[in-house]
Amino acid sequence: MNRRTESLGRDPVGPLLLRLSLPGVVGMLVQASYNVVDAFFIGRGVGPLGLAGTAVAFPLQLLILAMGTFGGVGAQSLISRSLGARDLPRAQGALDVLGALSLVLGIATALVGLAWLDPLLALVGGSGEILPYARSYMRIILLGVPALILGIALSHAVRAEGDVRTSMHAMLVSAGANFVLDPLFIFGLHGGVAGAAWATVLSQVVLVLWLLRHYRSGASVLRLRPREFRFRRNLLGEIAAVGTSEWVRISANALVVGAVVRSLALHGSPLAVAAYGIVSRLLSLAFMPLFGLTQGFMPLLGYNYGAGLHGRARQVLVLSLQAATAFSAVVWFLCLVFPSLLVAPFTAHEDLLALGSRSLRAMTLGFFLVGFQILGAATFQALGKARPALFLSLSRQVLLFLPLLLLLPRWCGLWGVWLAFPLSDLLSALLTLPFVLSQIRELEEVQSSRTP
Repeated sequence: MNRRTESLGRDPVGPLLLRLSLPGVVGMLVQASYNVVDAFFIGRGVGPLGLAGTAVAFPLQLLILAMGTFGGVGAQSLISRSLGARDLPRAQGALDVLGALSLVLGIATALVGLAWLDPLLALVGGSGEILPYARSYMRIILLGVPALILGIALSHAVRAEGDVRTSMHAMLVSAGANFVLDPLFIFGLHGGVAGAAWATVLSQVVLVLWLLRHYRSGASVLRLRPREFRFRRNLLGEIAAVGTSEWVRISANALVVGAVVRSLALHGSPLAVAAYGIVSRLLSLAFMPLFGLTQGFMPLLGYNYGAGLHGRARQVLVLSLQAATAFSAVVWFLCLVFPSLLVAPFTAHEDLLALGSRSLRAMTLGFFLVGFQILGAATFQALGKARPALFLSLSRQVLLFLPLLLLLPRWCGLWGVWLAFPLSDLLSALLTLPFVLSQIRELEEVQSSRTP
């Protein structure tokens, strides 16, 4: 066990949470930048139909992300708790299982996606003049899926040791490559949406190569051992139990995005789909810092819980919830007051700018509650409590949002689509509250019973 890992149970919680989360926030913003940069250059170089095509492809990209996060989050929880309990062989075994799982999921996802691309795109609203753009983009993205899933998984494994800086550096280098390659392929080589896809794939390869370099350097507590990549039933089961909640959350988000696109095509127009393409990218920038905070929070909470430091674990939980809520409130204010300034960089089309601004304001009416709900669900992932983690991950998107999306447009038309977002934010936060309060009380009681 090295000093960096041991600091999770020793250093002051506030500065430690900041140190762990800040690189994660930067890293997740960098990850979001792939789609944001694509949308920026596509909006300027291709136009509204290109934006609409990538909006249709977005739910499929989320499903790919879910595959990588499934193993990554489950292994991160297991590795951090094992290190907290000083069980290094178990932590190493979790990394070995993660490597095998990532390779299998990456290859299988790419093959299935390529074989069923057109039916999948049709399922999420790809039709008419939008379909060729979505098909051109996704066909190339699928070629890079094995690298994408492996990169996501290894990033989680590195963060499980408390080494978020390496993960951040890898993502920064990868995002820099994407930022350079996007205009080169879209404008210089006249590649259109296909050029944007190639830029994304190559940047993901850069991410994987950087992380492999880290493991080969010997700077990590654990070792990446390809010859030991295999499935061990007990470890795989624990990884899957915790990772399933995150897989469900992201997959549910993909289902939601697909349902939104279909509803917009029914109650609106290709311009409405393009507006959603812009707004969804902007909201990804808003969500990713929360996920970055979660990445710093989870190993810190998991380590202290595994080490039996329940009072310290409670302090981590409360402070993280406060930070997430404060950030959500800032984003909520900016989106309500300055929507046009946020949308304008993506398009010069006046009608699209107006519709995108109105949509952004309506969709974020309840955003000040989002941080609390995300951290609430992540709490139970970090503690290895799979059932409440799964339920809370499902609540916002599947149990609440989808029924609202089916009902509200019947009464309010296009605006019903936008208003389903803040109503589901409000209801899911109310649902999460008793779970979180109960967990805080449990940590308090355990700590009190151990205090002389």
